[in-house]
Amino acid sequence: MKPNHVVFAVAMASAFFLAPDESQAAEWKKGMSSPEIKQLQQRLKEKGFFTYPQATGYFGAITEEAVKAFQRAMNLPATGIVDDATYAKLKSAPASNDTLAIGSRGAAVSDLQRRLKQLGYFRHPQITGYYGAVTADAVKQFQRANGLPATGRADRATLERLKQKEEGSSPSPSATLTVGARGDQVRELQQQLKQLGYFTYSEVTGYYGVLTADAVRRFQRDNGLPVTGAVDNQTAARLASAVKEKTPPPAPIERERPAIRLSIGALGEDVKRIQTKLKELGYFYTAITGYYGTATADAVRRFQQAAKLPATGVVDGETYERLIGQAPAAKLDVIELVADAAELLGTPYVWGGDAPEEGFDCSGFIFYLFQQQGITVPRTVASMWQAGTSVSAPEVGDIVFFATTTNGPSHAGIYIGNGQFIHSGASTGVTISRLDQSYWKQRYLGAKRFF
Repeated sequence: MKPNHVVFAVAMASAFFLAPDESQAAEWKKGMSSPEIKQLQQRLKEKGFFTYPQATGYFGAITEEAVKAFQRAMNLPATGIVDDATYAKLKSAPASNDTLAIGSRGAAVSDLQRRLKQLGYFRHPQITGYYGAVTADAVKQFQRANGLPATGRADRATLERLKQKEEGSSPSPSATLTVGARGDQVRELQQQLKQLGYFTYSEVTGYYGVLTADAVRRFQRDNGLPVTGAVDNQTAARLASAVKEKTPPPAPIERERPAIRLSIGALGEDVKRIQTKLKELGYFYTAITGYYGTATADAVRRFQQAAKLPATGVVDGETYERLIGQAPAAKLDVIELVADAAELLGTPYVWGGDAPEEGFDCSGFIFYLFQQQGITVPRTVASMWQAGTSVSAPEVGDIVFFATTTNGPSHAGIYIGNGQFIHSGASTGVTISRLDQSYWKQRYLGAKRFF
């Protein structure tokens, strides 16, 4: 295990059980735990800074970042420690119920995403209703373009400015297309781009994905238009004119691909490309073979379900474009992983649970934490055991496995260093145990890595 991981793990293991000194009620910091800290988190949540689903009473990395964000907003030194000055501001600052930020969910976030998409800032294919990093980046771009502080938080000033821009622009729905659109208008657009030599995919899919957006950008660049990848009135008019004039096509940037429709039994480089991308995104767990078997079909189904496509297990035109254009899986930050896990100490065990609001079973706990890091792992212990890469000795962030009810893997947790792992036990809920305890030592099977 790396030396810095050892230091971090020892610090984390001891910090889990520290409580604040009552004589220093307004000087709280990372590692402390008390009912007063739970009240602190609730105050931060009311003001829009603590975005974790529930107040836990444990001062971890998420709480520290919330305190820093509040301090910056109040023009205080961003130490992440709640001193007297910070606490006084926290008690007096008004609640900010109108502010949307990372972690927010619901209809207000969906409405924000729709407005940002209409103005060309939110480019994710789906309106998700969840305020994540993609939404925050879109908000920052809008804020910079409109002279607002680029915080990535949709406060009252940002929402009001967004409403003004939306009312002032009033784009024609029939002439505004962007990533995520589908239907006859998209088919017509792709046919125009294909006629002009920009859309080189073999099929007209009717879905506006990254390949279509790239074709639009190349057309816009060649014709002196703003390179947005979205088709506004100006781009639509120039496209129609270019088709009418039969503008000579530019030199092709890639060879035409044969029609893509891959299913069980297919062989070749196209299958390898699909398998490679699925593996990169965390859906395909076996070797890249170039053969489309049941494992590949299952991986495609999982991707299609996540992308809200018909889960056929067959790669058609839309699945192909969505898959190839998908961003790669995030890199695991083990420090954040363990810090997030610490925030959940004491959460009850619930069979089938995989969310803090309802509780966790052992695999649901791991699935949830890796999901927060943007990494997809299988949902069951047996599947995790099959998918991970075996390691001889666990490091921080590895998953450790145990045979508790059968000869095979039936329980798992996350190794946090110093011989300890955090897990959701049936009788304890989320807790910390030691690998060298007699019960766990006798049932230990090994460790797997997902980063």
